[in-house]
Amino acid sequence: MSPKTPAPWPLPDWEAVQPFPFATARGAFAGMTGTEGRIVLKYYRRHDGSLVATAQFGKHSEGAPGLVHGGAILTALDEALGAAAWLMERPVMTARLTTEFRRGVPLGATMLVETRFIRERHRLVLLEGTMTGTDGQVYAYADGRFMVLAEADQKRILGRAA
Repeated sequence: MSPKTPAPWPLPDWEAVQPFPFATARGAFAGMTGTEGRIVLKYYRRHDGSLVATAQFGKHSEGAPGLVHGGAILTALDEALGAAAWLMERPVMTARLTTEFRRGVPLGATMLVETRFIRERHRLVLLEGTMTGTDGQVYAYADGRFMVLAEADQKRILGRAA
């Protein structure tokens, strides 16, 4: 897959969304580094309500020569899965994230991150997601448990409740 292959996303029926309700929550890792040439995430809601994101990996996301660092891939998956929970009105923080790296992501690539809600149990939201290239291949997979923040925790961590 060439990083120059134009991304076919977003599709015309996808709605651009901001899953994080205020600037404090938006100060997420990928958001802050987006202007530094690392990771730029853009979020969309599909007609079925699911959240997808495009993840563009800039020159400062390099790990091995010509490839995106695994930590940058992990960051994009983590943030997109958390964003899916926030979009469901579940303000969360990551409790556990398991990632499988299946292929090296070329530096400069734009990838599609698709999220899926699995279930909610007590204060845990379980989600999974894939990172797919313009070639249709899955480059990484992640599943995670995200802890729903009580209002007091939101105020303490984020500065105010969502």
